[in-house]
Amino acid sequence: MQGIRRGVALGSTLFLLGAVGAATAAAERPATTPGLPVQLALGDSWPAGAGAVPREVEGYVPQLHEALLDRYDCLPARSNRAKSGCRHLQLVNMAVGGATTPTLIQNQLPQATDLLRSRNGDANPRNDVELATVHIGGNDVTNPIIASCLTGITPSCLATIQAEFAAYQADLEVALSALRDAAGDETVIVIGTYDNPIGSCQLAAVPGAVQLGALVLEGGGPVPMGLHDIIRAVAATHDVTVAEVFGQLGPQDWVGGADCLHPNNSGYDRVTEAFLVALGV
Repeated sequence: MQGIRRGVALGSTLFLLGAVGAATAAAERPATTPGLPVQLALGDSWPAGAGAVPREVEGYVPQLHEALLDRYDCLPARSNRAKSGCRHLQLVNMAVGGATTPTLIQNQLPQATDLLRSRNGDANPRNDVELATVHIGGNDVTNPIIASCLTGITPSCLATIQAEFAAYQADLEVALSALRDAAGDETVIVIGTYDNPIGSCQLAAVPGAVQLGALVLEGGGPVPMGLHDIIRAVAATHDVTVAEVFGQLGPQDWVGGADCLHPNNSGYDRVTEAFLVALGV
């Protein structure tokens, strides 16, 4: 792979990544109505809807919620009405732009597990958290790997990738284990992969940048396991379904320009579709 040149494009990207990573405070949990089922979302700027206009409507989490109201089978399955959709499903979106797996564990996970235990552990099966979705990991690895891999896939670069991946895997294990333990066996948990935005932003002109993005996400050659392979492996351990987003977004589906991170409205449509496919809806 050709080395990634230092320059204006790289500097602006690092600035953007730093700005996104700054907003890591916990989101206030929305109020919920007792006795009604819940859809829970956790993660970073993707589930928070950054890049969507307006994000409260066009982000993939609210789009997924709208689809599930009519098309998702709520528990308990012994009720005939469970087969007519989940029309009273409430949305609780705790995702925060810039979140990493450690900040998710610190800021989002305590509220999420409390909600799961209080609803799924009581005597009323109709107020359960029916679905929990997660999108996390992009912010864990992006800045360190860009900083280390500017001159190409060197031994130092590979060491950084492996170190960041090891830390991510350990943290993701903590997060998904805690979610599954609090949720119990029946709640569906889905974690999403990412797609590679670099070919649709200003970094596309930087030699090696697109290839580096794909290598980090999906692995190959000197990187036997990519970020998504870690997601798939940890998810399988905890009965978590994977929504396969990688490869689903086209050039027109990104914010583009100086933003080398976020889908636009059409991109979030594709992400929503990937989650619906994972859910079998």
